[in-house]
Amino acid sequence: MLLGAPTWPETELPGALFHEHWWLAAASNGQFQEVKVSNDGRVVGRLPFVVRRRLGFVECCMPPFTHVLGPVIDAGVGKPQTQLLRRLSIIRELIDQLPAFDFFHQAFPTSAADGLAFQEQGFDLKPQYTFEIDCRHDEKTLWGAMHFKTRQHIRRAEEKFTVSNVDDPNVFIDFYLDNLRKRHVASHTDFANFPELFRQSRARDSGMILSARWPDGTPAAMVYLVWGHGRMYYLLSTRAANIGDNGSINLLIWSAIKHANSRSLVFDLDGVSTSGTARFLSCFGGSPKLRMIVSRAGLAYGAVRHARRVLLWFPERETSNFT
Repeated sequence: MLLGAPTWPETELPGALFHEHWWLAAASNGQFQEVKVSNDGRVVGRLPFVVRRRLGFVECCMPPFTHVLGPVIDAGVGKPQTQLLRRLSIIRELIDQLPAFDFFHQAFPTSAADGLAFQEQGFDLKPQYTFEIDCRHDEKTLWGAMHFKTRQHIRRAEEKFTVSNVDDPNVFIDFYLDNLRKRHVASHTDFANFPELFRQSRARDSGMILSARWPDGTPAAMVYLVWGHGRMYYLLSTRAANIGDNGSINLLIWSAIKHANSRSLVFDLDGVSTSGTARFLSCFGGSPKLRMIVSRAGLAYGAVRHARRVLLWFPERETSNFT
């Protein structure tokens, strides 16, 4: 059944942080939807999404700032094969309840069974990589696991910068957009819902903005971190263009690792888009992990998307549709 946010109890299959109803509501300005499967009055499957309409097409995707989503399934107990078959059945029911769409696009945490169920229904699967650091180890072990040059950058950055919390989300937004303008790069991020999302995450002790500042108080870099259900996510980062800064982001990632360590969390660096990014993130001692991009496009949607990309030399990106 297709439901609206005001009727959903917070305790129904919470899944990951991004499945929480407060997160979905804040990130989408209350415009998210969800399909659910129940068994004997108990929810055993749910799949949240937002519906967007662009150029006459209907897109079924994730809310802004939501890096992974996908279905949450309670496959019950029993033998592994029994649980697998039950999981596949629940996901098929969820898919059947989705509203009519021209384009579906979500990033799933690693789950071969979920991918199999969507692939059977004609969806396309592509790999997406991230790095994870198990910050439940002691701080000395985490420090030693990093590349020695990364540790050098952090030590030098500690001599130049002070790390502090940013309480005003608009300070982060202005700094983020100003850094893009100075690089003559267009922003693909809509920050309309960011202030409310930040306030909600702060109220639940599930998010913070960290800033690395020069001695005069000028920010060099900022990151937005969120956490919940045993995981911390490196959600957003931005750095000022300054030739004297080659370590502010390293320092902020190390600060995030220490915060994750104090909460016994796994830290998801969440950002492998190029080989250069992969090399940079691998130096922090994490392990590469695989996610799945699950999508399906109608013929008309796919043709328009391809034509627009060719005509405007628009590069293929996992987060871009017609923007």
